[in-house]
Amino acid sequence: MIRALLGVLGRDGTLVMPAESPACADPSTWDDPRVPEPWHDHIRAHLPVFDPRTTPTTMGAIPEAFRTFPGTLRSHHPLVSVCANGRHADEITNEHALAFCEGRGTPFEKLYTLDSNTLLLGVGFNRCTQLHFAESLVPGRRTTTSRYPMIVEGTRQWVEHPDMASDGGVHFTAVGERFLRTGQVTTGRVGHAQAMLFATRALVEFAESYFRTALAV
Repeated sequence: MIRALLGVLGRDGTLVMPAESPACADPSTWDDPRVPEPWHDHIRAHLPVFDPRTTPTTMGAIPEAFRTFPGTLRSHHPLVSVCANGRHADEITNEHALAFCEGRGTPFEKLYTLDSNTLLLGVGFNRCTQLHFAESLVPGRRTTTSRYPMIVEGTRQWVEHPDMASDGGVHFTAVGERFLRTGQVTTGRVGHAQAMLFATRALVEFAESYFRTALAV
């Protein structure tokens, strides 16, 4: 799959995939019944710090294979990194703000600025991170606090930063359904997976307008 996508893009193209690592966050956010609350303090004391070279992603088999594919670069955010391979890989991955990690100063803004295309492969708009970027641009954006360990001035410390909150099925699917009706999405199948392809900038601008109304304060 990776070779096929890179082949379609050619030498002037760039392939980008999510490489998120939510297990690097505070265990209270894991929502995993196998990890009871009494274990949390012990986990906090021993949780490994994110390493862009070795920390695996939980985004699926294809993104995990892409993470170690020859020539792939990875951004340095402990929770929401992205991997890129190709002409603009360094430009996309070299800056990733810790605060609002899906907003300004991140690969998601770079993908908007570079007028990229987004391919949703076997997933719906409820899994489209560019909608977090669109929401981050509006005054009424929904926020949360992310907490994770980092090496700060040579010591391991727990740090906190404001971030975009989970959509929780409230808006993203509705945005996607409305965007589909604009006729700007090409649909089809890639292997056995349903796929949707569209201009990232078109979705972001459509969604930003939606969120300005839906989240007006």
